[in-house]
Amino acid sequence: MNADIDVNNNKETPIKKIDLSKIMVKLRIAYIKLNKRSNGTVRIIRIVLDRLGKTQATQAAAAMAFYAFFSIFPLLLLLIGVGSFWLDNEAAYQKVIEIATQLLPTASELINANLQQVIELRGATGSIGIIGFIWSSSSFFSVLTRNVNMAQNAPRRNFFEDRAIAIGIVLLLTLLFGLSLISNTLVAVLPKFDIVLWDGTLLQDTNLWKYFLKIVPTIVSWGLFIILYRFTPKKKVSMKSVMIAATFTAIGWQVASYIFSWMINFGYIQYELIYGSLGTVVALMFWIYLISYITLIGAHLNAVLEESYVKKSVFKNVRNQKSTLS
Repeated sequence: MNADIDVNNNKETPIKKIDLSKIMVKLRIAYIKLNKRSNGTVRIIRIVLDRLGKTQATQAAAAMAFYAFFSIFPLLLLLIGVGSFWLDNEAAYQKVIEIATQLLPTASELINANLQQVIELRGATGSIGIIGFIWSSSSFFSVLTRNVNMAQNAPRRNFFEDRAIAIGIVLLLTLLFGLSLISNTLVAVLPKFDIVLWDGTLLQDTNLWKYFLKIVPTIVSWGLFIILYRFTPKKKVSMKSVMIAATFTAIGWQVASYIFSWMINFGYIQYELIYGSLGTVVALMFWIYLISYITLIGAHLNAVLEESYVKKSVFKNVRNQKSTLS
């Protein structure tokens, strides 16, 4: 009797098999329900992530960071040279440093020190030097426009077309820099006119005016992303998808800038502990990589939204034709 009990106790309990097919069906149903509740947003996110993987967006962002590192200083020197036509050299230099600090918050000291050294060695920048700066600084934008065009599955451009568009972007940035100098002059002069609002307060003393000055860089970057996503692909893209993608990218840049700067300032990221004196350079490269990847996400979001709108438009036209025939 005891032997029978021991035999029964030694019997192994059967392992319950997991039915993966049932789990996949449940996940599929949950996905469909969630996508329906989000009005198709979940599907768009899934397709964007899938396209980012297929086009090797991480490698593309790394290549963009590499080219950007060699294009930053020529571009900044170009802006200083152009700004010197309106301002004295020191004022133009300070304005460029201010813009660079906003775009590259982790490397302001590195950029400041290197620009000072380069300017001391080069002296004044002539017209030949400006042309050289335009060509050198366009390398990054050539890679950028090529990847934005690839995200749209548009026909590829040749080398000269890519470079021409990249130079056009550099000239556009130079023009915007000139306009920013003019706008800064107007902002500085405006308080002298004492513009009084309906409640008796001065315009420059209101929180609305201070908030407006803070969001101006975001508005400018939003406009640049609209131009990038609308005109660089070698195909027609609707403004609806462009506006959504540009808004996502502009907000993404600001959020990433805030989080990354906060982590650097509070010591959560300390590249110098691993890379030593190269820590600032590594932080700069990673920051450029991060914002490049966000820009590529916006490019693929633009493409997915455009394809979705085209399909909806075709479906609507077919349905209208059927109703007309019936």
